[in-house]
Amino acid sequence: MANANNEYEHQPVPLEARKSLFSVAVVWAGFPMVMVGAFVGAQIVVSLGFLKGLLAIVLGNIVLAAYVACLSALAAKQGKTFAFSCQAIFGKVGAKVIAVFLAGLVVGWFAVQTGLAGHGLNTLLGLPLGWSVALGGALFTALSMAGIKMLKPISLVSITLFILTGIISMVLNFQHHQWSEVVNYRPASGHALALGIGVTMAISVFVDSGTLTADFTRWSKTPAQAVVASLCAFPFANILPMLLGGLVAASGEAVDGDFAHLLLNLGPAFGLFAALFFVINCASVATHGLYNAAAGWSAVLPLSFRQLVVVLGIVGTLLALAGITDWLVGWLSLLGIVVPGIGGAIIGWMVMGQQRFTPYRLLAAWGFSIICSSITSLHAPEYSVALVSIVSAFIFSVISLSLSPKTAWSHKGEVNDNA
Repeated sequence: MANANNEYEHQPVPLEARKSLFSVAVVWAGFPMVMVGAFVGAQIVVSLGFLKGLLAIVLGNIVLAAYVACLSALAAKQGKTFAFSCQAIFGKVGAKVIAVFLAGLVVGWFAVQTGLAGHGLNTLLGLPLGWSVALGGALFTALSMAGIKMLKPISLVSITLFILTGIISMVLNFQHHQWSEVVNYRPASGHALALGIGVTMAISVFVDSGTLTADFTRWSKTPAQAVVASLCAFPFANILPMLLGGLVAASGEAVDGDFAHLLLNLGPAFGLFAALFFVINCASVATHGLYNAAAGWSAVLPLSFRQLVVVLGIVGTLLALAGITDWLVGWLSLLGIVVPGIGGAIIGWMVMGQQRFTPYRLLAAWGFSIICSSITSLHAPEYSVALVSIVSAFIFSVISLSLSPKTAWSHKGEVNDNA
């Protein structure tokens, strides 16, 4: 009989412990339906105009959906956390390097959400900023200790409040603005960005946790259910906040995309509702991020899942108090260059190399993708560096693996001499 409190961070999730399609879909969809997406959507629209910005948002989400769906199918087949599954792909050392890197990034994601929650409480309710951040960090850490079983109810509440707040905000927005005004919105002279940068921004918001999809979709009963669950998150749940943020930015109501701000016009009661929505939304994203982080670090540190949640929650809260939220835009740019190549290499291995253990070649594919995307960022910013990163890693891994003999992984992490 499956243990309901077991997170299975060191072994595949047994079939009897797997979750329903609805449960996994809700857990995944509750992660990207986040106010940061609205901020990013607004920035894309302000920089590109509404129609061109909408194109960038849609294209970015299509790329991210295909990327996460491929990795989700593999996750359900294996039933392993991302860090655990990487051992058969990148070797034990390579898997630890990648696990530490990505798990470190999602600690930053927890910190960003904790900082935003603190700022929200400070702005909407007048609570002291430092205490608001610390309180949010402690609350989100406590919730994360319950593991996967807590992510579903938090996600359900967050999704419901997000959709309700979005509907009310759009009704208020279009009481004062016409659709034609939104559609005809153009960026200010001299502030326009290339389409590729907008696509990269749309991908980068969740490319790190999208790469870590195995931590959630390993709970799916079949690869098909895992793919469906991932599609509920990308593109559907991820695209909604970007569109809402873009709409209020194009209307001129909130150039930062904060559509929930419109509820303040309805009086103090709705102001409290907006604050509640904002904190719960941040809680959903923060707990998902901390879950990812603990699952990743479990492959490196000899601590239990819940011990890691506490340690990483403290680290994330300290980062939030240090002001990591202010680095959000630069952080997203870095994610678009460095992270997608990991998934691109894994997808290449799925296509060509599941009977080959050649970790050095796949690590080289990741390195090659960083070089290609960095060059693109510097010399051809009109193209999406995130897409370049995925495609270059995929092509490198497919070609290099096709030149390698088939060898089964020994489960001890030995590196093939031909690697």
